Amino acid sequence: MSRLLVFILLLFSFISINSQTLKSPEEFLGYKVGSDYKIADYPTISKYFKYLSENSQKIHYEIIGKTSLGAEMFMAIISSEENIKNLEKYKSIVKKLSDPRTITDDEAKQFSKDGKVVVLVTCNIHSTEIASSQMSIEFAYNLAAGTAPEKSIKALNDVLFILMPSINPDGTTMVVDWYNKYVNTEFDGSPMPFLYHKYAGHDNNRDWFAFNLVETRNVVKVAWHEWFPQVWLDEHQMGSNGARLFVVPYKDPINPNVNPMIWRWQQIFGGMSALELQKQGKTGVIDQALFDAYWEGATENSLWHNQIGMLSEMASCNVASPIFIDSSEVRATQEITPYDIRTNYPSPWRGGWWRLRDIVNYELGLTASLIETAALFKEDLLMNYYRMNKEAVEKGREGYPFAYVIPRDQKDPQTTSKMIEMLQLGAVEVNFIEKEFKIDNTIYPANSYLIYTAQPNGRYVKDLFEEQTYPDLRKSRTETPLRPYDVAGWTLPYQMGVKFSIIEKPFTLDTKMLFDPNYQTGEVEKKEGNYFVVQSGSNANSTFINKLQKENIPVYWNTEKIKNRESEFLEGSVFVPVNDKSEKLMTDFAKELHLKISSVEYKDQSKLKEIKKVKIGLYQSYSASMDEGWTRLLLENYQFDFKPIINKDFKNKKLKENFDVIIIPDMSGDIIKTGKPSGDNARFYRSKPPEFEGGIEKEGVENLKNFVEKDGGFVITLGQACNFAIEDLGLKVTNVLKTVKSDDFYCPGSLVRINVDNTNPIGYGMDFESIGYLSNNIAFATSTPFGQFDRSVVVRYPTKDLLKSGFLLGEDYLYKRSAVVDVKQKAGHVILFGFKVQNRHQTYGTFKLLFNAIHSAGLQ
Repeated sequence: MSRLLVFILLLFSFISINSQTLKSPEEFLGYKVGSDYKIADYPTISKYFKYLSENSQKIHYEIIGKTSLGAEMFMAIISSEENIKNLEKYKSIVKKLSDPRTITDDEAKQFSKDGKVVVLVTCNIHSTEIASSQMSIEFAYNLAAGTAPEKSIKALNDVLFILMPSINPDGTTMVVDWYNKYVNTEFDGSPMPFLYHKYAGHDNNRDWFAFNLVETRNVVKVAWHEWFPQVWLDEHQMGSNGARLFVVPYKDPINPNVNPMIWRWQQIFGGMSALELQKQGKTGVIDQALFDAYWEGATENSLWHNQIGMLSEMASCNVASPIFIDSSEVRATQEITPYDIRTNYPSPWRGGWWRLRDIVNYELGLTASLIETAALFKEDLLMNYYRMNKEAVEKGREGYPFAYVIPRDQKDPQTTSKMIEMLQLGAVEVNFIEKEFKIDNTIYPANSYLIYTAQPNGRYVKDLFEEQTYPDLRKSRTETPLRPYDVAGWTLPYQMGVKFSIIEKPFTLDTKMLFDPNYQTGEVEKKEGNYFVVQSGSNANSTFINKLQKENIPVYWNTEKIKNRESEFLEGSVFVPVNDKSEKLMTDFAKELHLKISSVEYKDQSKLKEIKKVKIGLYQSYSASMDEGWTRLLLENYQFDFKPIINKDFKNKKLKENFDVIIIPDMSGDIIKTGKPSGDNARFYRSKPPEFEGGIEKEGVENLKNFVEKDGGFVITLGQACNFAIEDLGLKVTNVLKTVKSDDFYCPGSLVRINVDNTNPIGYGMDFESIGYLSNNIAFATSTPFGQFDRSVVVRYPTKDLLKSGFLLGEDYLYKRSAVVDVKQKAGHVILFGFKVQNRHQTYGTFKLLFNAIHSAGLQ
């Protein structure tokens, strides 16, 4: 027995020595974390965490998926050695607490005693906000090696700490490579000429209900399907000249569908972290300012999942280069006031040097306080998580609303099922019923999705389905409207063009739970005919057209309604001649795209027009455009063949040899022409290396104009690029909102009613009464055509009651104005999209307008 005891003592001694001899970050990297001009890329960070996990019993390293560029993305779980051995046990406990329908209150109390609170920290989603990814290296080492404060080490007994050092790994490495290439040169800290996420750039924090990006899906799989953290902090950086650190609580407005307990818990976590940093002598911490928690499209979407979601924002240096800020340049907020000491900002920062290490130090204190506070309230947090989930279920059972009904068989069934897929990614329970049913006096169609609000994430569903009315926070009508931080209206079915019904009162019905989106089964009608036909209305029709064109199979639109026996095909239905080649492909295409393909006998060729394949160019400015990135992702997802077109390509006087259609994303005319802003902003422009400077310049504008007017090319402009087209391509159109002040007209990302001419090829498949997403001050007045100039108004605003969801001041400025105009400019066309038809790859309901504009170039 004594020999066994000696063995055990030696074993523990070995483990202790091993933990003490872990390589520190400084030993591993060759410099201290946060040193001036020194930053680690993602492969290095990953390598160090893997090293820690292999040499410490306190860290579990796990790959959670691939990135957009194919790299591995990881997380680390840090806790006591005993907890790490029992991860599956604690995962099971939090899963049970996440669904109050499966356990009793007494069981929940026992699980809260037995379980461990799960805390998630996500870092560096915005890649130039680099400090948190660097901090994570040191923080993990301190916990693993036992060099962290005693309270933090002790906290690991009650906390499972999930750390994601970067949730945009590709961008972390891009930024490090760019910074290292130009550090200590005149281009030190200059903006990259490309997006730091392949598709979204800074907008990767705007994807958290659509889940278009693989990185978003990787994170929510952990957060909402596997580990269900009770606490989630997303660490960011902001500008350099204000407060040093923002912590929760947020400023007004807050979203009414979030459980009030979350706002209370935020006060505790934010207050404790601010207090801890104050004890450490760190000044400049502010709360209840700068950022609101109204819109649910950002990472803080966790709020609607009954998780205590929080944001932190550190003041930035110049990536890793130190900066000196004069005291006169410091301004805590944008408000004009000489009085800077406030209850939410009691210890102002007065200026001086600001370094990457300063940011790391603040974030070390912030993150330590987070897990220490979580440990302090372990049982309360677990029990409150259960309680909030239970309250969500109970509210749903009360009704108002009780359920949403979404018929699958509507104009765009694929997009309808795509919406269901998005909701399921967001951990929403969806049911399905195959038979027609009746509630009260209303008959609902067969093959309908049902979403009951009596589920843990019922408030998330409600927030996505209801119309938003953004609060007017002005103290009086004479004040300028207070702007939301991002979006004011986001009703998901409106964005996606999906019809739904609300059932307010409770009912019972035999339905089945779905574990996939249950897309309709694609099939080809077994009937004789000389054409295969797909009814107009589905976004997937464009993928179908593109796939056919790649196989060199002729494809047609009908330009008028066609009645054929029992069927009627609306304008823009897709007709494909039946032959041996098309017959071989139809079944596979139907299954892949979930299409119902009819077979018809049709002889009148006069109503059919062939859509030729077109050569598409998408403009990529060296002033990287998020709108370009989202548009690129959209075109890829719907299988359009296209090429990037960059500044030097516009020097070619024969643009038409390479392109039939040129798409210019949402960006200002100054950026398009010169690559630089104008006006006051020009003085603050940071130069890029010479090869990335400039725009299409005067020569490019002239060649683009000739591309349209002489060569018959199509230019499609999105958002602010419309102003460039109007002014520099000489269109006979006016943007009537360009000079209107925000005091008179203001629409901060809202959903508005639009009327679509669905007999125009660009409007094919759209409902006359539709909904669009408006965030730009753009509305068009057209003019009477003459000579070689003409115009077609494809989309216009109605004459009253425009707002569907969000905030709109001065809607009368939009009455009868045009929203989408096809301008015939001599031999070619310029198509102006004033509202965001493809906003962040989320507005599925208006994707067709862009797709049709591209296809229509092939009708010529």
